[in-house]
Amino acid sequence: MSQLRLTITGVFVALILGALGATPVHPQAAAQDPFATKIQPLLSKYCFKCHGSAAKPKADLNLTTASGESSIRGNRKIWKELLNKLRTKEMPPDDFQPQPTQDERDALVKYVETALNRVDLNAPKTAGRVTCRRLNRTEYRNTVRDLLGVDFNPVGDFPHDDVGYGFDNIGDVLTMSPLLLEKYVAAARKIADQAVAGKDKDKLIFIAKPGAGEAAAGAKPKTNRDVAKEVLTKLAFRAFRRPPQADEVERLLKLYDAGEKLEGGDFEKAMKLPIRGLLISPYFLFRVEAEQGADTYPLGAYEVANRMSYFLWSSMPDDELFDAAKSGKLLDPKVLDAQTRRMIEDPKSISMAENFAPQWLQIRRLEDMRFDSAKFPGMDTQLKKDMIQEAVLFFHEVMTQDFTILVFVDVNFTFLNDRLARHYGLPSPGGSGFQKVKLTDPRRGGVVTMGAVLAATSDPDRTSLVKRGKWVLETIMASPPPPPIPDAANLKDDPEALKLPLRQRMEKHRTDPNCASCHKRMDPIGFALENYDAVGAWRDQDQGKPIDTAAEFPDGSKVNGVLELKKMLWNKKGEFVEGFAEKMLTFALGRGVEYYDGAVVKTIADACAKNDYSMTTLMVEIVKSYPFLYRQKDRGKR
Repeated sequence: MSQLRLTITGVFVALILGALGATPVHPQAAAQDPFATKIQPLLSKYCFKCHGSAAKPKADLNLTTASGESSIRGNRKIWKELLNKLRTKEMPPDDFQPQPTQDERDALVKYVETALNRVDLNAPKTAGRVTCRRLNRTEYRNTVRDLLGVDFNPVGDFPHDDVGYGFDNIGDVLTMSPLLLEKYVAAARKIADQAVAGKDKDKLIFIAKPGAGEAAAGAKPKTNRDVAKEVLTKLAFRAFRRPPQADEVERLLKLYDAGEKLEGGDFEKAMKLPIRGLLISPYFLFRVEAEQGADTYPLGAYEVANRMSYFLWSSMPDDELFDAAKSGKLLDPKVLDAQTRRMIEDPKSISMAENFAPQWLQIRRLEDMRFDSAKFPGMDTQLKKDMIQEAVLFFHEVMTQDFTILVFVDVNFTFLNDRLARHYGLPSPGGSGFQKVKLTDPRRGGVVTMGAVLAATSDPDRTSLVKRGKWVLETIMASPPPPPIPDAANLKDDPEALKLPLRQRMEKHRTDPNCASCHKRMDPIGFALENYDAVGAWRDQDQGKPIDTAAEFPDGSKVNGVLELKKMLWNKKGEFVEGFAEKMLTFALGRGVEYYDGAVVKTIADACAKNDYSMTTLMVEIVKSYPFLYRQKDRGKR
């Protein structure tokens, strides 16, 4: 039964052990739920032998605690994995007897699908709690640029931001170390000096200056400190992304007083010290959302504006968004919708593409990968950057032009420069830099066949069926395989296997029962992509022999080459849309999507599907969603 090793380690194990407890079911709902009469007998017959013990169930999965639809929805991640294994005939394993009939398997699949897809509008809503979030390096750079007009790149100075749930803007992992605080203090000095001398200083900082204009008749002339107060109040409003309190402005004025003495009365130079104070304030460095009395409560207009701007721009709100928040109109659903669409179309949304797309596609790793220079002499630093840029520009085009998100699976255009076109064996687009080009070769198109994806899922000297298959399962099909078990065989540890062609090596590898169940899903995908070498260039032969791209999945379905693979993925668009919605919601919220967010993800995906899979619709629905507009109190502060 070792083939039944599921994706249930680490966090997944914790979810199962802690979350698979029976969820109370309303008596009337229980009477209508056929679980006890139709589903539980099937689980008992085919599953409980391995997963029916509370003491030592296989893979730590005890299915006897399931009690109906509500318990399945309460443990969405686990049951989605089980659903995939039922669909692909990975459960029960091949050596289990008896096997369910197709009608029995269909009944189980239909029941679990119905349970997962049902959205209970009367169920209590849970907003989830977002940890007070530090600005990551990208957000810091963009915010400083929009606040003070200074392009300060912290990449060389600040330590790397940690990643959680696949993204580097997750509040729980964005810690503040003593070293980082020292870096913030040093950066504040450099930025203040540049800001006061910058070309945009009169527009962004010195909205008023001593002696400028004339005082109204009978009015007392403004002192330098009066002008400093006016300037710092406006600057603090934008830096804190909300109206500053009187005592906060007063503290900044004390820094101005010290600066004025230090600089001998020079007004502009005296402003450097309070600007440095702003840049190391926790209200600048962190996105703080105020705690309120209720357990769950709506966010204020300024807090919603901040969530929108850091989701769509990775930066602070602009004046129009601030004005909508100040008037309170931003919380009107129609205004919220209109502002979201405006921000998507704004050129600043390129930051969304630069941050979300490489992390979603897992291609940032490409920058640090080193390929065998003898086999792939053209794979240098610039080509890797070009590959990533293709993905960024493609994503931005889909977002700003409101394409269907299904173009991520397959489409007839991309963005190329001359060098990347040569690498792909395509005609030169001409012009300078990247150009949008129409593809006439169906072997390209969509993210699966982009050089960045293909290279990032390879080894330094050869392709990797496993990495490519795993990537497609995770990114496109929203059905990640489990991590390899500790005692799994490794091809590199078997000198005899290294002498065999790749297909024979993998077939030998799959004879290990510990590996077979996962490789049955991953390897066919990898074989379908074998015409692309380790750096994403097309090839018809490998080591002088024709490449065999035919493969079969556990459920009996077959693919032969990339065109059939893309067709298969297109037919599974429901899984892709829901998985994509979950990833983008994670990025937008700055926290992991939990089981209680399942109904929200389903609602967003359904709205997107009903509107021709519109990218804009998906993003607007995220902004209008309950967890985006509401906040849950820290449980430790109740």
